Amino acid sequence: MIETRNLWFGYDKAEVLRGVNFRAARREVTVLMGRNGAGKTTLLMHLNGLLKPRRGEIRVDGKKVSYDRKSLIELRKKVAYVFQNPDDQIIAPTVSQDVAFGPANLGFKEDELKVIVNEALRVVGLEGYERRLCSTLSGGEKKKLAIASAIAMDPEYVIMDEPTAGVDALGFKAVVEIVERLRGRGKGLIVSTHDFDLAKAIGDKFVFMDAGKVVYEGDEVDFSLARKLGIRTFQSGKLIVVPHNTGIPDVSADFVAAMGYKAKERAMKEGINVDITSTVLERSILRAIEGHTVLLICSAEMLNVVRREVVKFPVYFEILEDGKTRVEVKSIGDFNSCVG
Repeated sequence: MIETRNLWFGYDKAEVLRGVNFRAARREVTVLMGRNGAGKTTLLMHLNGLLKPRRGEIRVDGKKVSYDRKSLIELRKKVAYVFQNPDDQIIAPTVSQDVAFGPANLGFKEDELKVIVNEALRVVGLEGYERRLCSTLSGGEKKKLAIASAIAMDPEYVIMDEPTAGVDALGFKAVVEIVERLRGRGKGLIVSTHDFDLAKAIGDKFVFMDAGKVVYEGDEVDFSLARKLGIRTFQSGKLIVVPHNTGIPDVSADFVAAMGYKAKERAMKEGINVDITSTVLERSILRAIEGHTVLLICSAEMLNVVRREVVKFPVYFEILEDGKTRVEVKSIGDFNSCVG
């Protein structure tokens, strides 16, 4: 496990980290999220000794990090860092030379290096690129190369700072697959991202930062909290849920859905034209994700089911309990209670 204890750090007089306590375990993907300036990259750079804290300490597998040259070399063999901009990391002319650079400095022989390079490139999907000039690679290919060069050292932990920044859908899928492969090999991964989609696709544990502090950690990611912290999410619509036994509001909705026979009876009684009557919850969520406003009349007995399921998706979600009182539902509690 990588752990920070009461970590403080600042540039000049500005405090960037303010008493951060953070943990990331092996065989898990810990996703670090927060708005620009929250302190995410600064925290990550402490985890393999790129920065030294003003106060507090970092421990890797129970051992306190030291900052002499020998200790930092050992730390960086154990904890690899993949920068957001791969050009900050790529240092050799060709792909194979770049991947081999770290292991070569550790004294591996040429035949061993060939095996290491081939395996690292296979993991990231760059087989056959060994002789390619790094300067000719696309942005997504450079990101893969940076990851390959990091994992060639066979680290126990891999840090990735914004790995999907600037990549297309295929690049996104490739990053997800790489992360899954590394987790399957028992690596601990710490991934910083603004991308809610990526977080949901790969995360085992989620840590939210704001203003230099950890404001939430848990094994679920919450859409409403992510939005308040400036994390990129779908441009979604809204799902307004009304129990069947309360007042039906006058809402300008693109679609009206009725879930449960009591809800359908209520809609019929009120003369409401219902658009969605089958696979109701799934279709209502999909329409909201697409950007529509959906009024969902729900049998009161099914409200907890709706509440439990909807918070898994990136949609605005409101319950009108008496036809007019709006209650925004959160899966991990109110944001204000998270920020101490």
